[in-house]
Amino acid sequence: MLLVALLRPPGHPDDAAAALAEASGLTRAEARMRLAPEPPALLARLEPQGANALVGALRKVGLSVLAIEIPCPTDQDRLPVHRFSLGAVGATFTARSGETLQFAWPEVLAVLRGVRAARTDVTRPERSKSFSLARAVLTGGMVLSRTSTKTVHSSSETTEQVILLYLRDGRAAATLAEHELEFSCLGPGMEPSSARNLTELARRLREHAKGAYYDERLLRLGRRPLPFLMGGVESRSDAGGVVVVRSDTGDSLDVLAEVMRQAVAEGFLP
Repeated sequence: MLLVALLRPPGHPDDAAAALAEASGLTRAEARMRLAPEPPALLARLEPQGANALVGALRKVGLSVLAIEIPCPTDQDRLPVHRFSLGAVGATFTARSGETLQFAWPEVLAVLRGVRAARTDVTRPERSKSFSLARAVLTGGMVLSRTSTKTVHSSSETTEQVILLYLRDGRAAATLAEHELEFSCLGPGMEPSSARNLTELARRLREHAKGAYYDERLLRLGRRPLPFLMGGVESRSDAGGVVVVRSDTGDSLDVLAEVMRQAVAEGFLP
């Protein structure tokens, strides 16, 4: 399967919606909804023949689109960096396992900074008792309270900033995750908070890898659930009336990052 993605806002939204509707079989209202999110945005999930035909039709009317294969590279395909050394010529990344990655700065294709979020929503029944004068009167004082049940909702969310690094040979090379990194490698420039340290690390990577594409849009878009993604995004459990829904945007971040990587590799970005 392929995902068809929009890379830039359409210059003429009504014409773009008409073209997408004609090429995909969507209504114009549905097409406008697909084109509305800030790019990169997913337009369709299709078999290769249909996806390539849609890309060709949309490019003919001036839309910046491409198709990517799924599943996309994830943390399983990237080195989970724990320690790092940034030199004048290149860098060395090391995982907790001891596995290392070394590269020269001209080899870096893209440095993408983003955030992924994990959310847990809990719905549970809560019973309470309260004094009931009516019940006391009706039962002659035998029953003084009334039991009521209400539904209680609660939610919590955690976020983690990441830097995804891609090399020009096509590798999804490394994940530099806020809660995994040993920031003492920054030396005297180390900050008190992990978020500020990741910002400093991104600045240094950008400074060294001058020829690489750098983008921070995934700090906003990485928390956005995406259509067409199957499995692993949301789980639901129901035990004793307590419903727990867990979701995360890690898959969304990986997909959008792969769209941007391929766009850079094919010359659509910057």
